[in-house]
Amino acid sequence: MNWEKKIIALLHDPLFKAMDIKGHEGIAREILDVVGISSEKVKEEDWIASAMDRLPIPWEKSNQVRVSLEETGGFTHTLSGNRLDILKHLPDLDSAKAQFIANLKAIVDKINEKNNVEKLFHALWWQLPDMIEGSAFLPADTRIPNHSIVDHLDSTSALAGTIEDGKIKASLISVSVGPVQSFIAAARKTMDLWAGSYLLSLVTYKGIEYIGQNYGFDCVIFPSLRNIAFVRESLTEWGVNLAINSQVPKPSTRVASLPNRFVAVVPTKEVKTILKGVQEAIKNRWQEIAKNALKEAEALDDRNLQRQLDTFPEVFTASQELVEPESATHIIGDLYTDSKIAEEVKNLNELSNKYGAYKPNAGALYSYAYRLLRSRADARKTLRTFTYFTDNSSVNGKSLPGDQFNGDMKAIFRLKDGDKKDYLNAVNAAKRLYASQKNEEFPSVDEFAGRNEQEFIRFTGNKPDRYKNSYYAILLMDGDKMGKWIGGEYAPEIASVIAEPLRKAIVTRGLSEGIKEYLLQKKTVQPAYHRTVSRTLNIFSSLVQLVVEKYGGELVYSGGDDVLAFLPAVSVLECANDIRKMYSGIGDLELDSSVGKLLFKDEMLWIDGKPHAPMMGVKATMSAGIAIVNNKFPLSQALRIARESEHHAKDGYGRDSFVLSIVRRSGQISRSGSKWATTDGNFDTIVALMEIVRRMQDLDFGSRSLRKLFGDDLILSDDEFVDKYIPYVLKKAGSMKNDDKSFEANLKNYFRRMSDLEKRIREDAKRDGEPSEYRKRAVDLLLVQDFLLRGDGR
Repeated sequence: MNWEKKIIALLHDPLFKAMDIKGHEGIAREILDVVGISSEKVKEEDWIASAMDRLPIPWEKSNQVRVSLEETGGFTHTLSGNRLDILKHLPDLDSAKAQFIANLKAIVDKINEKNNVEKLFHALWWQLPDMIEGSAFLPADTRIPNHSIVDHLDSTSALAGTIEDGKIKASLISVSVGPVQSFIAAARKTMDLWAGSYLLSLVTYKGIEYIGQNYGFDCVIFPSLRNIAFVRESLTEWGVNLAINSQVPKPSTRVASLPNRFVAVVPTKEVKTILKGVQEAIKNRWQEIAKNALKEAEALDDRNLQRQLDTFPEVFTASQELVEPESATHIIGDLYTDSKIAEEVKNLNELSNKYGAYKPNAGALYSYAYRLLRSRADARKTLRTFTYFTDNSSVNGKSLPGDQFNGDMKAIFRLKDGDKKDYLNAVNAAKRLYASQKNEEFPSVDEFAGRNEQEFIRFTGNKPDRYKNSYYAILLMDGDKMGKWIGGEYAPEIASVIAEPLRKAIVTRGLSEGIKEYLLQKKTVQPAYHRTVSRTLNIFSSLVQLVVEKYGGELVYSGGDDVLAFLPAVSVLECANDIRKMYSGIGDLELDSSVGKLLFKDEMLWIDGKPHAPMMGVKATMSAGIAIVNNKFPLSQALRIARESEHHAKDGYGRDSFVLSIVRRSGQISRSGSKWATTDGNFDTIVALMEIVRRMQDLDFGSRSLRKLFGDDLILSDDEFVDKYIPYVLKKAGSMKNDDKSFEANLKNYFRRMSDLEKRIREDAKRDGEPSEYRKRAVDLLLVQDFLLRGDGR
């Protein structure tokens, strides 16, 4: 790999280019002088990266439409399309340049081996976004200010490694590792669950590391890899010394932080070699881990030990070369009847030939190549590779029983766990022993239940004389419709993201109506779009632990948009509500961290009063499934119930929702849920719940009185119910004596807004129901939180 060429590409534009567009090439030469590399023109890789990351701009050859940073009006949120008011928070040009040069010198000086361009590249790539404040909001192109220049530089340096005979020949690859559910869910203990999640991330990372070591981590489009603990450990092992600290908190080394799939751009001529190398790296890493874990355990029958280990992992790979405009109609048109590829190529050529745009290249058709890659990857996963395996493991001629947590294979290991003995297959035994050998500790379900009291005190402000609550919570959350977000179906149209001077020029400067419509309605699906989603999910997943720990919980997994955590029953709803606010960057959520005060508002993460990076935005939402169970309830069944709850939130409530299932000690299961908030954000379901339940404690308004607020025989209009019936119930309960009318007002508002949410639920989930159904839902949620608070001590 030509690492020097990649460094030149990574630094060919200064991070602060948008502040000095005319002088940026001269500054780029200064930057390379500091690095000690002679300046070299970056051509094709920059052209293709630019074509990937923006629309074909009319009049670009003559540079007729210029837009200053001030004229952008801010930074356009990549996903929501909303304009972010951040210009006043950015450093000025002189400060930005001084920060950058000082940090650049520190990075170069920290590399002990002079002229080691490989180590220098890794150091520059890892630290690039932190070299000046606000880099996430400095656009690569002020005419289309919806993606950071960091994303453009990553794309350019990745393509610089794909040059063959002076021409870019690049392909996208997709790699996924599984099976996910059966590998993680086969657990009796919380530690088993942690180990399964962590090991899946660890072996997946080995494939990513193969790409990073041989071609550069910049080649990985999804997931984002900066500030990932695994990557930092690799850089340390390779002797890459880092000079500047990340602006966000350091990543945890014990939380599974990677999804089981990654996408990268690599040299086309090496695709087969790369996919083979990635697959071998993943499988070899698993064998190494498993054999080390099992070396001190004795199998009851070791004849099928290796065959059991070989059942994991399954690695599915796919590739797709970037599509050249000349061959696009043939390649894409034959596969997708709805692609409109012929029209796309026609418009690109017309823009170039008639309206002064640059000649279209493979970068301009990135979204089509990505769609082909996804189709190939999905098709590959449906073609399962089965190896015939009849497990005949036995002792003294007697067949061994199936694994008690995963019965497909025989239990060839007998492991002692306190007073219990677990009979496990080789895969599950390796997970159990790996955690033991790592001396990792993960709280038991008893410990989570035991934390209810401290959460009760936090919630109520009162220390009870006696308190018993043996329930704990499993929280599952993930982003809604992430496939469509990543695929670009929900991406904003160009009209909502371009700077006003360019939009005005497109509308008024004599373009044909067809070209106008094409430009303004085009979707913003680019590598920068994918890198932005990936980077945002990276920030989100690295900070989830702060929220979970705030509420007395422990994070098992946080990779991309997926979250799995254990919490005390008392605090799980508050925790889930804060996580979804963090995800979208809303709600004025504040958190303390090692780097300062974090604030999530206006679709952004703020650190100590300065905007740091966009979050997923107001249009991207999360859903949650929660299982509340007694500490004696089987863990595997609790996980199943949490998953079912999550599915019900998405399907039964139309996403942007939560569903909570309670399994009482009697075995009875009840399920409740709702939308998180009204569309305008003025009503937060969980906040309203908490306020009412807190006040119920003060006014001695108990669950018996609460149940009177719903009855099948209540034939009342909504106005009658709210204005007359609620005050009547409060008066009968005796609660009005000590109420200053605030409790009554909150309760009335709560039921009114729950009625509004019911309309959204029916619309989103496409279902019918009784008009008064929302009253039962509203009462049920209040009873649920009251139950979570009191637990066994009712």
